Amino acid sequence: MTGHAMDSLRRVQIFGGLSDTELISIANLCEIWRLVAGHVIFREGDFGNQVFIIHEGSVQVSIQTRDNAGKSTEAVINTLYAGQSFGELVLLDGATRSATVTTAVPCVLLVIRERDFAALCEANPRIGYRVMHHLACDLAYKLRSSNLLLRGNIRWRQNELAGNRPSEVGSLS
Repeated sequence: MTGHAMDSLRRVQIFGGLSDTELISIANLCEIWRLVAGHVIFREGDFGNQVFIIHEGSVQVSIQTRDNAGKSTEAVINTLYAGQSFGELVLLDGATRSATVTTAVPCVLLVIRERDFAALCEANPRIGYRVMHHLACDLAYKLRSSNLLLRGNIRWRQNELAGNRPSEVGSLS
């Protein structure tokens, strides 16, 4: 599976710029998980120690929200596909999972334990630097995107409170 794992690892953004030798080192850490559709990989609030790469299939990312009546509901916020990764925050802070991830279809995942990856980075700091650099860039992008969404939501809410209907508001930009 190492050759197939290499193909998936090459497509993963956080492993960008790594040599084939470095990718082989990462591929050697990978466990293979074969999961059926509807399998919950982890839940929001769970502790985690693994990073996941989608080799085949897709997963849905969801969070718990509250509706207007205060009832808890799950909202799907993203769908990830082959070549994408999730759970990477465990490499940074080891905090609890920020969302629930469920297989949308049967999936094959490459799974890397945080402690194994940390040991690899100690032995090869270049791998650690490249991955952390990509994680930082990804987090900066997500933070900027979240800020833009938040600004739009605030403007929408301000207009709503002012009694403006959407047709009267026009563009929120």
